[in-house]
Amino acid sequence: MNKYLLNFLVAVPLLTGAMAGFNWWIDPYGIYQHGESQAKKSQPVMNERVFKTVGLARTPADVVLLGTSVTDLGIGSEQDAFKGKRVLNLASFGQPIIESRQLMEIALGQSKPQTIVLGLDLLAFNELLAHPSDYVAENYSTLRRYNLLLSVSTLADSWHVLHHPVLVAGQCCDAQGFRVPQAASSWAGEFHRNFVANESVYLREKYLPYPECKFSFHSASKAAGSSFDELRAMIRLAHQRHVDFRLFISPSHARQWETVAAAGLSEAWEAWKSELVRINDEEAKRAAAQPFALWDFSGYDTISSEAVPAADDQKTLMRWYSDSAHYTPALGKLIIQRIFTATNTDLPEGWGVPLNATNLESHLIELRAAQQRYRQTHAQDIAEIAATALS
Repeated sequence: MNKYLLNFLVAVPLLTGAMAGFNWWIDPYGIYQHGESQAKKSQPVMNERVFKTVGLARTPADVVLLGTSVTDLGIGSEQDAFKGKRVLNLASFGQPIIESRQLMEIALGQSKPQTIVLGLDLLAFNELLAHPSDYVAENYSTLRRYNLLLSVSTLADSWHVLHHPVLVAGQCCDAQGFRVPQAASSWAGEFHRNFVANESVYLREKYLPYPECKFSFHSASKAAGSSFDELRAMIRLAHQRHVDFRLFISPSHARQWETVAAAGLSEAWEAWKSELVRINDEEAKRAAAQPFALWDFSGYDTISSEAVPAADDQKTLMRWYSDSAHYTPALGKLIIQRIFTATNTDLPEGWGVPLNATNLESHLIELRAAQQRYRQTHAQDIAEIAATALS
């Protein structure tokens, strides 16, 4: 009996060590062998959140990007404003504002960036929207990377990466968290379908998620607070650490703002913008500093009103959008140019408004007027969104 016990006691650490060594060698989440030599390589990552939260957020950086999939897909690595700087894109699908705050805290504690850019989206503030299925609180523990070495699920992912490296490599991004750009030609014939499908998802799952089918900045578990508390904490932290914090409201397509209206959230959308400005001003006064730059790229303009190809159009390619919510890296490049470059002569006039307490009300009035003009000239788009909302 003692012999079997001895064999067991010897076998367990050997097997455990072998599993840990195999997981470290395969590195299915890109968190153990990440380094400068991988900077231009595609990461064969099985889980983007583990990669960005456990590994990437802790690597040295000059600039960090945060936000939802809109920022994740729309802001590319090729930016004139970022030349010579170490930039990390920590944005991810469905990133709630609490996750943005958590990532910011990790980055400031370990990556030490001088600049943080936050892409703001209304859905990230919906307290009734469940967190993404791969959002795991344990990812923020300093022991997480070691626990994953001894995880059976990591072992399964390592085995999958070993046998399907080409398939897995396309699931994430490069070593700085930037998506590999997808050619617009790959969406030929799919633009109209993408728009309608996206609007349906946002209406049913993001703006008005089941089972409440409601939108709220508050939740039962936050009786005295709201999702805005997370943003306030981020702004306060940025002032305390003397970080260059730049915020922008994403430039989704005009059809996305009509989807917001179809969900009955126009007032909430305006109230959200007002609250962003108010909190930014309050925290600046608290810190005896200037408010951070808050840019609004949402609304109705020549870019957001880009024509959507008809359902049977197999040839026309869109320049700025892949669906009603997500803009292309070409537009992302203009965003970075606008918020980082003093001279913007090649950008559309008036595109991107720096929001503050002085111009907020006039800006909202102009937005309402622009919406009415859009509705008068895009009756078919409005009818399609209305049909989606009723279906």
